[in-house]
Amino acid sequence: MKKTIYVIVLFFLGILTACDHEQLENNKTVTPKTTNPNTANYQSEASNEKNQVEDSPQTANGPLSFLPEGWGTLEDTEGYAAHAEGDLNKDGINDMAAVIERLQEGQEEGQEEGQEEGEEAPPRALLIAFGNGDGTYTLSIIAENVILNRDEGGIWGDPFESLSIERGSVLVSHYGGSNWRWYNKYRFRFQENDWYLIGATWGSYYTGNAAKDNAEEEDYNLLTGEFIIKQSDENGKETRTKGNRGRRKLVKLSEFHLEDM
Repeated sequence: MKKTIYVIVLFFLGILTACDHEQLENNKTVTPKTTNPNTANYQSEASNEKNQVEDSPQTANGPLSFLPEGWGTLEDTEGYAAHAEGDLNKDGINDMAAVIERLQEGQEEGQEEGQEEGEEAPPRALLIAFGNGDGTYTLSIIAENVILNRDEGGIWGDPFESLSIERGSVLVSHYGGSNWRWYNKYRFRFQENDWYLIGATWGSYYTGNAAKDNAEEEDYNLLTGEFIIKQSDENGKETRTKGNRGRRKLVKLSEFHLEDM
């Protein structure tokens, strides 16, 4: 297990080093959902969504008005809608983040979906909208490849655990596995007019002799370069290794992909 952790560390550092810090893009918005006759037809790829965005910003009376046609909001493990509110762009106004999922044919929003054997799970995405202070919202981003689909949690089932806004950043959490459990957390923050991955946590443990509280875990602050690696020996004695690998170029949310982590 220790070898696995250090292999993941080296792989993750290689990914971050290879990423380019591209020219920052301006925030863009799309036409609101079904209450507006000019509904945006969102496809499964984020690039298609960008092609449909107007150059002139548009607003909506509610952040969920930006739900693409044929998509609905997701619920977390507690049964609550997977969305969170908080100030994300430091203007003193509440913004909103939500996990959305494409509805299956014949499925209505809020209705529990089914999946036949061999059928792919519908895609999910992270939607973030900024509040304008007058009751309207402006869409900031719809990011794919951030939220695991409901068939990617192993025997545990749907791996999506929670979405929250903490200290001005968006935190996405997953949990899954079987006898071997795993979890991850990714933190994104709006800075320099774009969204970036600023923190990452991975952990795993064997349910036969451990629990999440004493899992082997890696935690990285990508802004400062600081990291903490937590491990346990055969007797359950915990050791922590702290260090600083130096600051690296950050990964943009629009380019983030869970499979690369």
